[in-house]
Formats: sequence, C-alpha cells, structure tokens
Amino acid sequence: MSSTDALRWESHPLRREKPAKSVLLVALIVAAAVAAAVGFEHWFYGVFSLGALTASLSRYFFATRYVLDGAGISSEHLGLKQRRSWAEFRRADEHRDGIFLRPSARPGRLDSFRGVFLRFDQNREEVAHFVRCHVSSQ
Repeated sequence: MSSTDALRWESHPLRREKPAKSVLLVALIVAAAVAAAVGFEHWFYGVFSLGALTASLSRYFFATRYVLDGAGISSEHLGLKQRRSWAEFRRADEHRDGIFLRPSARPGRLDSFRGVFLRFDQNREEVAHFVRCHVSSQ
C-alpha cells in the first residue's frame, strides 16, 4: 500500500460484542438513571443521567468512521468530523483494540484529550502498517 492510498473503515463495538454484554451495559445505565431519579426525587435527574451516560459511551453505541490517507486522519462520529495531520503525532502505541496516537514523544496526563484512538475492526494489520509508515513509535 502506498502512502497515497486511503484506508477506510467503520468501527461499531455494539455490533461486534456479544449481545449479553450489551444488554447488561444498557441495564446498568437504565438502573443508574432510575437510581438517580429516585435518589434525587425528580424525573429530571434520571433523564439527565441517562443522557450523560449514553453520551459518555457513544463510541460504543454508535459507529465511528475513519479514513487514513497520506495527509492524515479523518474521523466522523455522530455527524462530527475531525481531521488531523500526521505531523501532529509523535508516537503511536498499539493496544488490543486499536492504536493510540500521541502528540508528544512521552506519555502525559493530557494525552487522552490531545491524542486520537483508532479502534480496529478486523483490520489490525492494515491500520498498524499505515500508521507505522507515517508515525514513528519510540
């Protein structure tokens, strides 16, 4: 694969996980929302906690589309598009589920806010190779 080719894929963990795991997660979210509504004695707190927990787990529940090309990374999640250049990343750390791209050579406290996690979807080798061609891991 040359650096001018684009690599495209979609990650949707909800579809890939076992149904029992997803049902349990939804049950825990609903239980927490009910507990908030009962504990604070108002339905608003239940709805708020249901929304907040769903939003915090949106990358699990809703698909994310990725495009890697010679210029950088594009991702789209819930209609929000993000584009980052390869020049912004100094390090790539491979994990079980994906690759985390860091803007600094050494790990730091703010990495989760400044970095990008590319979740694999049965394309581990292709993504890892493409990233290695553009970002040096130390």
